[in-house]
Amino acid sequence: MTYETFQAKLLAELTGHFPPDTSITIHPIPRNNHIEMDGLTILESGFNITPTIYIQEYYEKLAQGLSFFEVFRQILAVYYEYRPIENVDASFYSDFSFVQNHIVYRLVHFKRNQELLKQVPHIPFLDLAIIFCCLLSAEPEKNASILIQNSHMHVWNVDTQTLYQLAKKNTPFLMQQRCDLLSHLLSDFSSTSGSAPCPLYVLTNEQRFYGAACILYEELLSDLSRKLRKDFYLIPSSIHEVLLIPAAPGMEREFFNHMIQEVNTAYLIPEEILSDHVYYYCREEQRLSF
Repeated sequence: MTYETFQAKLLAELTGHFPPDTSITIHPIPRNNHIEMDGLTILESGFNITPTIYIQEYYEKLAQGLSFFEVFRQILAVYYEYRPIENVDASFYSDFSFVQNHIVYRLVHFKRNQELLKQVPHIPFLDLAIIFCCLLSAEPEKNASILIQNSHMHVWNVDTQTLYQLAKKNTPFLMQQRCDLLSHLLSDFSSTSGSAPCPLYVLTNEQRFYGAACILYEELLSDLSRKLRKDFYLIPSSIHEVLLIPAAPGMEREFFNHMIQEVNTAYLIPEEILSDHVYYYCREEQRLSF
């Protein structure tokens, strides 16, 4: 079954499943790193919001041998799990006094998101960009947010620095950091370097969603360096997390860069790539560089 046939059959089955006044569409949606994905939306009568279900992964399941009706059942299950139980009063978004308490930031790659950055307020950070969202829900696995566009700033009559100062305060509170030790994952590196195993940490947020932005949290990197009593490398494993490795003799950036590029190519989906090289935090200068 071709992808186009899959889309047509999916729309036909959904149309027969829901009442006639249900709006069912599949349309391309821009994602991180200049990626577009086909999003399915099912908007039932009486509702003004609905989850977006990205269908490419379900077509892959079909290609792997799952029957169409099992795929269809899975899509329906996802919809019913995440469908709203009531309407959202969208007028709140015009009230900046409410929105300001929900503004958070995220990190994306600067060059890979040039088209997106033309439309949204952002601040360059190293070779990355800080962008902003209004966080509606921060429940694990059920994050809901609205990407802040340039048009929103005009409505609110605010500038990028105002958004940044609010996000700087809100994000660590709404999406608290966590740093977990995973030194057992470094066995390959220790055998390569010939030294004793080094501690490896995973730095992200409690939601594990756009958790790489934790490196922006005020004093967090300096606090970690004081506890470790060392400089450290930051490996951008994805937009959702970074790996932290205390610096030690014999470690070379090129080794890390090669590893990151290999993982990005072989294991990460393109929209989750943050960067293709390592970063270094200097404890004495309290500075992150690349």
